[in-house]
Amino acid sequence: MTENNENLEKADVELASAPVDEQAQEQAEEAIEQHKKSHRKRAMVLTVIFAVIAALLVTAFVWPGWARKTATNSAAVATGQEEVVAVDPVALPSNATDLEKILPDTVGSYARGEVKSTTVWQSAEPVEEYEVTYMTGDSSADIQLTVGQWTASQYAKEQYDSLIHNLNSEATATGKVNVGGNETGTYEIHPAPDNKKNSVVVWHNETAVMYAVGSKNAVNNFFANFPY
Repeated sequence: MTENNENLEKADVELASAPVDEQAQEQAEEAIEQHKKSHRKRAMVLTVIFAVIAALLVTAFVWPGWARKTATNSAAVATGQEEVVAVDPVALPSNATDLEKILPDTVGSYARGEVKSTTVWQSAEPVEEYEVTYMTGDSSADIQLTVGQWTASQYAKEQYDSLIHNLNSEATATGKVNVGGNETGTYEIHPAPDNKKNSVVVWHNETAVMYAVGSKNAVNNFFANFPY
């Protein structure tokens, strides 16, 4: 029995004093360090991606509450108007509001006229509302645009529904306003109530409502190119 214990103790000593494979240990430590570096890089990339996504969402939907359209609405195919602006847009006033500033200088072949305050939707209590004519140089193709801003999207939707109801006609085209894959509103195109040769397009985008009137081809072209 004593001899067996001595043999076991001798084996333990030999195992404890066995030389360490330094190269294998270095390779293992290097592999661990590489894994840590790779993990840190992935974490940094994910952080950047999430930050970019968050920034895009914030800039698209913060007050004043509309988002820029990124694609043409398929139901409003532009016809009959070339993308050539024949007149100069009228400059916005130096104290223009954010709502006025979303009205682009040009929309396709149309140039912005003078933006004027209006009270046509006053009963719906918008924060602000404006009227503007978009022109091509041919008065028969002019677009009369009314735009209003509300404090919340539900109030804008109520005004949109009221405008659609008052047209009292069947829509010739309907669809969704999509921004970055998100639905931010809807639109409808109807015959103009006072002139069946003309069309009306009404749309809402978050807290803004737009109402444009003009000839059928002009309305289609204008709405297809309007960025909001």
